[in-house]
Amino acid sequence: MNSPAWYALLALLFILSLGLRQELLFFFTALLALASLASRLWMRYCLNEVTYRRKLAATRLNWGEETDLTVEITNAKPLPLAWLMVLDFFPDGMTLLTKQPGQPSSSRVLTNLLALRWYERVRRSYRIRGDQRGAFRFGPADLISGDVFGFHWRSATVPEVDELIVYPKIVPVTALGLPPAWPLTEEKTSIRLVDDPLRMATVREYVPGDSMRYLHWKATARTQQLQTKVFDPGASRVIYLIVDVQTSPNPYVVVPEHEELIVSAAASVATHALASHQAVALYTNSGIGSSNKCVSVPASRSPTQLGQILEMLARLDPFRQLSLSHLLLRDLRNLPYGATIVVITALPEEETIKTLLILRDRQHPVTVLTVGERPTQMPSGLQVYHLGGKDAWRDLQALELG
Repeated sequence: MNSPAWYALLALLFILSLGLRQELLFFFTALLALASLASRLWMRYCLNEVTYRRKLAATRLNWGEETDLTVEITNAKPLPLAWLMVLDFFPDGMTLLTKQPGQPSSSRVLTNLLALRWYERVRRSYRIRGDQRGAFRFGPADLISGDVFGFHWRSATVPEVDELIVYPKIVPVTALGLPPAWPLTEEKTSIRLVDDPLRMATVREYVPGDSMRYLHWKATARTQQLQTKVFDPGASRVIYLIVDVQTSPNPYVVVPEHEELIVSAAASVATHALASHQAVALYTNSGIGSSNKCVSVPASRSPTQLGQILEMLARLDPFRQLSLSHLLLRDLRNLPYGATIVVITALPEEETIKTLLILRDRQHPVTVLTVGERPTQMPSGLQVYHLGGKDAWRDLQALELG
């Protein structure tokens, strides 16, 4: 309708109407010319001053939690839009609870078709749920509009992307088949460990040789004598959580149910330990995205530690970057004395077992949590719990927590 041939035809009809003195043909030609001009103006300016924004009510969700996704579409110009279509990428792994008329629930595109008056703003809200761990990206979005007749259209891309993190599913350790107090029961040892400033047991009078860093100034002011802090020398004050992502002898093949069970178990153990005021460190043999660096979170019991661990586990890639035995030898050479080691793996290889036995002989309590369809035979001296396989993960998926 806006091609040179079309305008040549209009010019011919206009000349004929004048030459033949046909008023009806003249008005019909003028109407077509006005429609062509309107179509051209709409096509050129339809997306000018049109903005699209999305907002997530929460950017971090626990497994199965819901939140609101709000989109805002604004036409900030005097030209109305007869129609506007917005196609916004909706990530796989998120569940759209708000039904869209005429759109299948499995669609990976959030579609909005509407008309906008001049200077009008429209907001629409959707309820979404995180049924799968991971980092999910919403966007980019495509805006499509055109003339009122539908002859011509124009498109533009809104490149902004919003990210939502869904943490792994967290269950009580008893749901994993572990004892309620595991691995938090501490045994006193006659060997004095390195003082832990986060675990003060009592206060006593200062004696020469005590560290000045541990002076208790409030007690000193109260008693008018130097007082120093005494720390609890519990043996297993730090838990080193080691996650092996490899679920198949072929490192490029993934068993999804085993992988999710491993990650869920790691998240559950970390949550349980931190809730009991234990310090937790996370080491894995996989990275995040295109990074070639294995994920690790230093030991801490700070209030932000659980969030860091859960986010790393949510983003964790399913493919290993090095073997578990290599990870143990590389990163766990200089553990604090008495630190507890918890390994979660689907493939406890011979080299891995040898390394764990060496760590046990260095006075580190070692527990191995195995995943698979059948329990793995392990040497005596290692505490072993078999978490199960595909059926165990399906049971955890279906488990509703109060």
